[in-house]
Amino acid sequence: MASGGKWIILDRDDTLIIDTGYISNPACVELLPQAAEGLRMLADSGYKFVVVTNQSGVGRGLFTENGMNAVNARLAEILEREGLKIEKFYCCTHAPEEKCSCRKPGVELVRRAQRELGFDDSQICCVIGDRICDTELARRLGVRSILLRGDNTEESARGTAEAESFLGAAKIVLEDKWGVIGMGQRFFMRSISEHIDTAKKMTALSGVVAEAALLMAEAVQRGGRIFFCGNGGSAADAQHLASELSGRFLKERGPIDGVALSCNVSAVTAIANDYSFDKVFSRQLLAHGRKDDVLVAISTSGGSVNIIQAAAAARSIGIKIIGMTGESGGELKNLADVLISVPSGSTPRVQEMHILIGHVLCESVESYIEI
Repeated sequence: MASGGKWIILDRDDTLIIDTGYISNPACVELLPQAAEGLRMLADSGYKFVVVTNQSGVGRGLFTENGMNAVNARLAEILEREGLKIEKFYCCTHAPEEKCSCRKPGVELVRRAQRELGFDDSQICCVIGDRICDTELARRLGVRSILLRGDNTEESARGTAEAESFLGAAKIVLEDKWGVIGMGQRFFMRSISEHIDTAKKMTALSGVVAEAALLMAEAVQRGGRIFFCGNGGSAADAQHLASELSGRFLKERGPIDGVALSCNVSAVTAIANDYSFDKVFSRQLLAHGRKDDVLVAISTSGGSVNIIQAAAAARSIGIKIIGMTGESGGELKNLADVLISVPSGSTPRVQEMHILIGHVLCESVESYIEI
């Protein structure tokens, strides 16, 4: 992908000026906030600008080519007062249904600019615009794009990087944040998409989650304790959920006896040292657990040895077991009275759903009981 060039291809409406809808009156031309500041930063660093814009209002008969040119001239005048210059404006005046070759994301207007102004693809730094046609133009040219996401930007539009203002776009160029910003945005959008897909599949688990909540509520009403255990991030979830019970989640109420078996560092390290790490939860559970209690065992794989041994210990003394796992369920599925297996093989997505489930369980228990 080309980089390092000193020419920037710019869209016009909602990139440099406020788009009021098929703008043809030069009196209505108004720069977007921070556009002049961003352009100045880039110009001071030696960048030159070409505007490439689709103006289908001409082809649709909504305004004349003279009106379009008057708007461009007014924009050039405003920028000149700021000490800034657009080298030239290139406009496609055809309606989309005319199937012309110059309408973005077609590259014809950029090729014309290159011939007339004397630069090639290697000298193009990026394309900056607010629509899919701008980011696709960049892709076809083999250069990077910055998407200015605004009110008219398509939801599916994606740039190499994204900014909330032209000033933000300028900073991406000048501070060379392409890799970090582009990577972060791609990871974020991918993760959000996976999260939503997994969350939609979770609706199939509503019955089993309700069953687990009832099991916990009945234990609390009998005076039982809710134990939680997990390793790593799941240990953090265990502590989180235990605190929601002993403190409160949403409802003002008395405390519920919720305990995370990972919290007593002295007990965990002593048992690990004297016996093995496999027994850090089971040993504590055998010491403190009673028949009316419930164990919530959290394991993404469902196969962590210390979790399996905790579940086996719970079963040996009549404690009910709620397993929270990933899609396979692992060995824990054979020990749990109620198994909530998140329909995903991705550890981050499973862990995200585990805390969602935990919150639902806490809210449900609070609603079931009156203390």
